[in-house]
Amino acid sequence: MTMPAVVLTADRTIAFQERPRPSLRPNQVIVEVELCGICGSDLHAAQLPQVYLGDCILGHESTGRIITVGADVTDWSIGQRVAINPNGNVCGVCAFCRSGRANFCRQATVETALGLQANGALAPLMAAFPSHLRAIPPELSARQAAWVEPAATALRAVELAGDIRGLTVLVTGGCPIGQLACRLAYLKDPERVLLMEPTADRAAFAASSHATVITTDQSVKDGVSVDVAIECSGNNAAAATALALLAPGGTLVVVGSGSGTSLDAATILLKEIVVRGSYTYTDEFDRAIDLLATGLLVVDDLTSVVAPLPDTLAAFDDLQAGRIMKALIAPNW
Repeated sequence: MTMPAVVLTADRTIAFQERPRPSLRPNQVIVEVELCGICGSDLHAAQLPQVYLGDCILGHESTGRIITVGADVTDWSIGQRVAINPNGNVCGVCAFCRSGRANFCRQATVETALGLQANGALAPLMAAFPSHLRAIPPELSARQAAWVEPAATALRAVELAGDIRGLTVLVTGGCPIGQLACRLAYLKDPERVLLMEPTADRAAFAASSHATVITTDQSVKDGVSVDVAIECSGNNAAAATALALLAPGGTLVVVGSGSGTSLDAATILLKEIVVRGSYTYTDEFDRAIDLLATGLLVVDDLTSVVAPLPDTLAAFDDLQAGRIMKALIAPNW
C-alpha cells in the first residue's frame, strides 16, 4: 500500500509523490502524524547534501499518536501522544554519546535523522524508534507540540550565549528560530533584546517576542553596542553586522547557516570575540516541552497557517517568499 508524501527525490528536487507506507519493525512504532512544521532548512534541502539524503520523505518537526507498537517495544503504547525528536536515534556508545554530547552522534544526526536521512513526517504515517519519542502532557496542544523541535534548537543557542542577565542581546533574523531566540532570551533577564529583520511582516512580531526592532543604518547612527549576538538568518550581511555591533569580548552564537556565510577573522581577533556554533540540541528537547507546557514559552501566534499535505509545496513557496512566518502541515486532513 502507498501513501502521499513530500519527498526530496533522488535527483534532489522536492516533489509530492506516492510512497510505500512504513512497515513495522519489532523495535519500532508507527506514528500517525498530526502536525509537522516546515523548517527553514527544508526549503534548502536540495542544496544541503551534507545532511539531507535524497529519495527521502521530508519533515522533522512533528507530533502525533502511536498507532502500532513493535513486538520488542515495551515502554510505549497505542494511543500515546508524542513529540518526535528527529535526532533521537543515538548509538549510545560513541565518544560523543558517552560524554553527553549526543548532538554530535553520527548515527543520530547525519545517518538516520528523521526527515533528513530517514523518512520523516510530511506523510500520514512515520516509523520511529522509541529513542525518537517524547511523551507530551495533555495540556500541550498539537500546535504547540509541533514547535518543540525548533524551540529546542533556539534554546540551545540562547544557553550557549552564557549568562545574559543585564546584557544587551541582538538576534539577527526574525525567522521562527529568531523569534523563539528572542522569547527565550527574554526569560534569562537581559537588559534588552534587539531584533534585526529587514522583512516588515516578520519584524512585526518583535513586540510579542519582547524585542525592539533595529536596522543596520539605525545601529550605526546610534552607535549601538551589544554584548551577545545570536545569528539566526544564515545571511552573510547579518553575520557581518552582528560582529560589527559586538562589544570587545562579546559572544557570537551561530545557529543559522547559509551558503556564502563568512565571518571576518580580523574583527574576531581585534575584539576577542567568542564564537560559538549551536548544532541541534541534547536535553534541550525535553526542556522545550516543559517550557511550552507551562506557558513560559508562547508560540501560538507564530503559526501562520495549518494546511493539508497537498498544499505543502505552496507553503514552501510562501515561506521562501517571506509571506508567512510558519506553516504546519496536517498530513491526515
